[in-house]
Amino acid sequence: MKRACSLESSPEHELRNEIPLNDQHPILLSLNAPVSPPQKRSSTKGVKDGDGGDATPLNASLLNTSSSLAAIEAGQVKVTDHLSTISAKLKECVRPLPTQPLPQLPIKEWMELYRRNEHPEGRHFVIHQHDHPIAGPHYDLRLQFSETSSVSWSVMYGMPGDPNSQRLNRNATETRIHCLWNHLIETASHQTGSLIIWDTGEYEILPYQRDPSGPETDDSRSEVSVDSHVLSEPISDSAKLREAFQNRKIRLRLHGTRLPKDYTIILRMDKTTNFARPIRQGPKRRRRQSRPRAPQAPFTSDSGSPSPPPSKQILRVDPTLQPCQSESQNSPIKAHADDTYTADIEIQRNNAYPGSSNTIGSIHQRRWYLSLDRESSGFEPTVNPRELKEKGRKKTWTPKLVGQGFEPFYVHGPEYERSVITARLGRDVLDDEAVEKFVPRRGWRPVLH
Repeated sequence: MKRACSLESSPEHELRNEIPLNDQHPILLSLNAPVSPPQKRSSTKGVKDGDGGDATPLNASLLNTSSSLAAIEAGQVKVTDHLSTISAKLKECVRPLPTQPLPQLPIKEWMELYRRNEHPEGRHFVIHQHDHPIAGPHYDLRLQFSETSSVSWSVMYGMPGDPNSQRLNRNATETRIHCLWNHLIETASHQTGSLIIWDTGEYEILPYQRDPSGPETDDSRSEVSVDSHVLSEPISDSAKLREAFQNRKIRLRLHGTRLPKDYTIILRMDKTTNFARPIRQGPKRRRRQSRPRAPQAPFTSDSGSPSPPPSKQILRVDPTLQPCQSESQNSPIKAHADDTYTADIEIQRNNAYPGSSNTIGSIHQRRWYLSLDRESSGFEPTVNPRELKEKGRKKTWTPKLVGQGFEPFYVHGPEYERSVITARLGRDVLDDEAVEKFVPRRGWRPVLH
């Protein structure tokens, strides 16, 4: 049974007041429109202004509770305070923690985290778990670089958490520039699957150091430029991010709730993909729906590589894009069959969704490499590199000192990973948004070694 609730109507300064956590059972909601990423704001339910521009801002209390998140995410409706509007929705959906201990960020602290970064020098980050029906499960790392915008990468297998893993590297594909308030979203639809906040917090940009002893490897001893800010005045982490992004080498420490202390990663760009793809202005692309066949091994794009490219059937599919939905696409089967990914021309040209600004120079679908910075995360090799070739032994990374390093962790995927804010699984979000018969992509496997 679906119940609707109303949001309080008040000025912006009143919307920012705390809303006590609702201990009642989560309220089931319904989504009738795609939610991620924003579509072109061509069909809005708000009142148009005089020159036929964007939808007129509406008070949060006037939104239809069953579709407000979809309307906000799609850019069809503006609200004066995204934090208060979205937090009010998420508070209704908080699940009790399961028996096993799991990290959770209280709603009050989550709201304060976001508020203290609502300025040009903010350093907010979020990692979304996105279970997309076509691209499959992936993890979107978004880093704030201005008061309104964040740069984003799609990471297929999530953050690496085992310093001794044989698959320490990840492919990280650059996606669209997002609005900062997109960091708050948890939602679901047939076209885009489920989206939960896997972790969130603040980031820190560290100097990118050079190892003069040898060529670049997959560990933290990377080739890096000398820190140019040692003798100059301190600058903000968001400014350091913009500079490191231009240098295509980012050494990043994430201070989150789920991630362990001193967790540090390195992002390096593949120089062969430093280009902009042409804007697609032709007709919609369609992918034929495969007919049922005899039982066979499930399809997978792993092929044994650390982070494989998509197969030919889904080549160059951006996991953050969604198919354009028309009135005739009411059936989930037809929506999957069409699989249309025609983006708005302005979004393609600017590589930024409405409301955000690509002042950092992001280019769509460039490939980066993401790896765990083991030394900066508190680990050291226990085998002398000089003895490595002589004895044929592999290095084992162990904590440098007591209290440093962390226990290995693994990202298990949508069936196991819960939101750090609401403790929901992906299927819980689908249930709360009344999305039925969602068909996930087959063959995806987490990295557990």
